[in-house]
Amino acid sequence: MCRFQHLPVEGDEKFCVDAVAKFSKHPACLLKAGAVFTGYYQNSPPGAYFSMPVLLTLLWALLKAGMVSHVFSVLHVSLAHKLVPDHEFLLALFNYVRDKGLQSLIPELMELTFKMAGVGLELDLDWMENVKNTPMFQQTAQQTSHDALVGNHNPELLNLLHGIVEIELCVKQEDWKRMGEVYKALCQFSQHPNQVERISGRVAVALLSESKDKVSLPFAAFAETACQGESGENLVKSFLGRIGVTLMLRYHKNQHWTKGCRVVEVMSVLKVDYTVLKSLFGNEHGVSRCYIISVAAELFFLSGSVEGALKTLREHNWFLSSSSWPCEPADLERRTNVLRRLAGKTSYRDTLEVLCNLPGVKEPNDLIDISRYSPLFASHLQVCVERQVLPVASDTLDFMLCKKLAVEHPLLQAVLDKLGKQNLWLRARELFKHSLNVGYYPGVSAAPGSMALIVPCQLGEVELAITLEMFVALNASAILPLSDTATGPPLSITLRRTLSCEVEYISAGNRLLSAACLPQPKLTVHYIEVNSSQEQVFRLHVPTAHRWLRHNHSWASEMWTQQAKCLNPN
Repeated sequence: MCRFQHLPVEGDEKFCVDAVAKFSKHPACLLKAGAVFTGYYQNSPPGAYFSMPVLLTLLWALLKAGMVSHVFSVLHVSLAHKLVPDHEFLLALFNYVRDKGLQSLIPELMELTFKMAGVGLELDLDWMENVKNTPMFQQTAQQTSHDALVGNHNPELLNLLHGIVEIELCVKQEDWKRMGEVYKALCQFSQHPNQVERISGRVAVALLSESKDKVSLPFAAFAETACQGESGENLVKSFLGRIGVTLMLRYHKNQHWTKGCRVVEVMSVLKVDYTVLKSLFGNEHGVSRCYIISVAAELFFLSGSVEGALKTLREHNWFLSSSSWPCEPADLERRTNVLRRLAGKTSYRDTLEVLCNLPGVKEPNDLIDISRYSPLFASHLQVCVERQVLPVASDTLDFMLCKKLAVEHPLLQAVLDKLGKQNLWLRARELFKHSLNVGYYPGVSAAPGSMALIVPCQLGEVELAITLEMFVALNASAILPLSDTATGPPLSITLRRTLSCEVEYISAGNRLLSAACLPQPKLTVHYIEVNSSQEQVFRLHVPTAHRWLRHNHSWASEMWTQQAKCLNPN
């Protein structure tokens, strides 16, 4: 013991810092280390030799030695220069005071804490959890926080402290509306989204807990209250949406379809764009937007609402992937499975829309070979044909031709035949032309100006009728100058043998004669001979071709002129 203080004087900062560092390593010298630090920095500001690591070493050494009052002394001095320790030390200090039951030190500890928060220390939820569980917290925190608010202008900290306590009280009382009000206030006043995120995670866990009222959905009352008066995108709606996504994914995982469906409905009503938000739970944080939309649609579907599932997919434009929101092959497979099940429960038109939005169909994807969908489209086409839903059947066929999905010729023929018989000739011609362009009628040959048409014998009446119209239109420039009585090169039609059965081949000849009567005005075809290949040859009567062209030349020329190159590529 010595009666002299032996403290460094102004200008001796290097000596002070070295001494504190040296004394902090020896338990017997800890008091002297604290005295040297406080003695120097009470009278001198930190300079070039000040060391934050040395300050932290001193504080940890004093705390481990149980010298809490000396820790406070050092903190008071460092706070005067706006120097504060980190979260880890503050948490350790609170744990020590709590574990040792040092209730008399709580007021000073709280005061120091609020002062540190006032000069830049961001208090986190771990610390708040400790404060909440510290004895005498309610009485001490309220008085200290009032003083801190007046002195340090830190209302956010107060809101977080009291908000967390009140939220937990609301959970115990299952007062979800009040919890929504408290949560909204926390979001509005907070300047630190990471704190709100952690609070939101706790709220999500609370809302997932089994309530006494097993019928109501806690999220509904909570969300409606929190969003009341809110417009546009803001922090409240953003984190509310993340809570909703978290609940939605968890309810889906646990097969609580109705609850999950109601969560989606609440977010939709509140105009929360949940599909661009992430879950609050770590294991679900990385799910893609495609996955979230698929889950939402599946929740509606499994709850019995096919329309709800369709509406969800349509509202988000059947979204799959983008550079901002990429998805995994597994996400595409999930969407495919959802759409396949949905397609089996919708109307004919809706089913076509669902099939058209299968992954890889509208937007090519290297991971998906869309030919795998051919049976789905073919099955839908077959059903539409059988049930006479021709508008949907024709659109389905057109889409399949566009996407090069395989169409069996009997099915193609059946669509054209039914369209013709219902006098839907314009649509029948469009589909025949489209089919011809993509290679479904390789046996049809009608070079412009050649005055000769070759058709395979397996064509049906409607196909033959449209082929005859095309033949006349393509040869219009040669036919129109001819007089009805002129003798010149005949308009010949050769019926190519493509079937081995002679009866079927003879029947095809009869179909050709009948098909000539279908166009308006009708055409006249006469059988004239059998050629060297034992194929029937017919002649188209020129006067009837004249009449047909006079009535139809305008639209026929426009429709079939572009067909010339397809029929005569050479």
